[in-house]
Amino acid sequence: MNRSVILTKLCNAFVPSAEGNRSILPVAATGAVERYKRKHGGLWVGGKVFVTEDQIEFVPNGMNVALHANVGRLLIPFEWVRSIEWQFGLLTGIVVVKCEDFDFRFRCFGAKRLVRQLAAFARPNKPLQPIAREDARSG
Repeated sequence: MNRSVILTKLCNAFVPSAEGNRSILPVAATGAVERYKRKHGGLWVGGKVFVTEDQIEFVPNGMNVALHANVGRLLIPFEWVRSIEWQFGLLTGIVVVKCEDFDFRFRCFGAKRLVRQLAAFARPNKPLQPIAREDARSG
């Protein structure tokens, strides 16, 4: 396995298990974070995505590790990936990496281009097609 980093991207990853760190956040902020999590099913956590020839890795940044509980590194081997899709998001697009048992979502600038790049790396013997929601509706 080659672990040379091909590309990196600053992003915010959607983490269903993330919670506000009650020992650091003020009570009012903790309440707002809990309401957001209940409504949306998780929290957006800042960090970086690293892509190698065989996996995608999300690493939360230090501030988000301090402000959140239940966040950590996530590794996704490309062999787990079933599709990579783009979804509309305000200001930044959302990349959805669909695996058999879960979806990994992260938002970043240049998301459409990144979807095309990731699809080229994922499962080279069985190429994936990047799917944009707008393409799915029109075709």
